[in-house]
Amino acid sequence: MKPIWIVDDDQSIRFVLEKALLREELPTRSFTNAREVLAALEGGSEEEGPQIR
Repeated sequence: MKPIWIVDDDQSIRFVLEKALLREELPTRSFTNAREVLAALEGGSEEEGPQIR
């Protein structure tokens, strides 16, 4: 299963979302800003990316 990407500049919100999704056994990947997401989309393979772009 591809990870759910979480994008938020607030570390506490990212932490809560990650923990909630982990409890449901859903993989996550977190980012602090849009630049990081765009870099991951450009540099990653299709399999590393999110389910939906």
